[in-house]
Amino acid sequence: MHSPYLLKNIDKLVERIVKAIENDEKIVIYADVDFDGISSTVILYKILMKFTDNVEIKYVERSRGHGSGLIIDQIEDDTDLYIAVDSSSNDVKPLKVLTEKGIDCLVIDHHSVDVENPYCILVNPQQPDCEYPNKNASGGLLVYKVCQVIDDYMDTRYSLELSDLPGFALMADVMCMKEMENRYFAKVSLKGLRHEGMKLLFEAMNSDLKNLTSTDFLYGASPAVTAATRADNIKLGIDFLMCDKAVPETKGYVKELIKLNEHRKLVQSEATEAMKTGLCETDKVIIVFDPTVGRGLNGLVAQEISKKYNRPAIVLGFGDDEDTYSGSFRGLEDFSMLELLKTCENVIYAAGHDGAGGVGVSITHLELLRLELNSKLRDFVPDDTIYYDLEFSADSVNENLINYITEFYRYSGNNFKPGTFLIKDLFISDKKLMGKTNNTVKIDCGKLQLMKFKTDEEYYNSVPVFTEVEAVGSLNMNIWTQYRPRKKVIKTCQLFIEDYREITKQ
Repeated sequence: MHSPYLLKNIDKLVERIVKAIENDEKIVIYADVDFDGISSTVILYKILMKFTDNVEIKYVERSRGHGSGLIIDQIEDDTDLYIAVDSSSNDVKPLKVLTEKGIDCLVIDHHSVDVENPYCILVNPQQPDCEYPNKNASGGLLVYKVCQVIDDYMDTRYSLELSDLPGFALMADVMCMKEMENRYFAKVSLKGLRHEGMKLLFEAMNSDLKNLTSTDFLYGASPAVTAATRADNIKLGIDFLMCDKAVPETKGYVKELIKLNEHRKLVQSEATEAMKTGLCETDKVIIVFDPTVGRGLNGLVAQEISKKYNRPAIVLGFGDDEDTYSGSFRGLEDFSMLELLKTCENVIYAAGHDGAGGVGVSITHLELLRLELNSKLRDFVPDDTIYYDLEFSADSVNENLINYITEFYRYSGNNFKPGTFLIKDLFISDKKLMGKTNNTVKIDCGKLQLMKFKTDEEYYNSVPVFTEVEAVGSLNMNIWTQYRPRKKVIKTCQLFIEDYREITKQ
């Protein structure tokens, strides 16, 4: 871990918070709408409530967008201190409005700093002259660092009670997992989990609390929590994360999150399928306009399209103005899509992270943007090669090997992805179409099961039976308890496949 005192302005920011506590000033925290944003808010709120009850949380729903400009009309005149977390580094005009009303402004953020903002005290490792080494910190981690300094000033240790939340914020916001500080906090989250609400959510999604991995979070708990924000129910996400101790309402929150997540999966699948017919696959960046998807799911649909066609994707709907479109982009690891969009003349704005964020464009300039991106990426060739780390014979795959691999890749994520393996000598004996929407295929290969997710009946029909194949994917243990006719723990070795190919004998 790095010292929080390496963060530029952190003493000034904390001194202002301490002053507000000592003078019983009214404090307003503005919550951004993703997992990182609401976890940042919960961490700061819970710490401040140890010292004062004059604290409020304000937010707008995801469909309205991001940034302090959307909330200033909700900030009452009797507010003394406004704190924006996980956003607002570049919000000069909105913070100027608040400052002119006599409200001091603090910003704790990790997004790019594009302009000088004289109307706030800013803690952000991206700003010039900041000596904090971890430039891949999330909002939740930076808020936690601020809370550590508040503890120092107040001679307390309250931040330790919330030490498991920053790691989840880092993983959810897809921050670099080669960064050792990030890996440390991911470990604290997964192996030192204290949050009772998260425990119940993991259990409800059939995760083993004693053996949690980043994958359990990224493909289970995280999308369930953000399903609430995508459904314009940020309050549910905040209320759930407030439940670090067991309360009667927690099970109800978990049930509602899972319900919303199942609905999100269905809508996302239908939207992605519907868009296939309108795509121009020859473009370097696939751009789709579909106002029926909604801002909450634009990014997820763009991610599905990008993965399927091995190129960046932009999914747009109607913007705030009648002459604009706005939506989300998803990029590739080859280059920063965010920086590319910022260089485009036909983009109104681009914000977020290198590979994921929001974008706005004038309706009349949409075709010009498509041509501009094709020109800027004229030398870019989409790569549909499937890469893998190691290869094994199916006979050598067993529980011990999978457990060893799982431990090595336990804290995976951006820049440190779970291992992908080529498994040879597989013989398909049977297959089955599964899931409520028939979008999962299980392929039996003796002691190893191949699982293909987010697919369809056409894929199922194409899988050959009584055929030798080799497949690429990630290894996993499926462990469940059978209660009838007698209780029995069943363990199955699985390969979550990306693709397979038939082996023809010479």
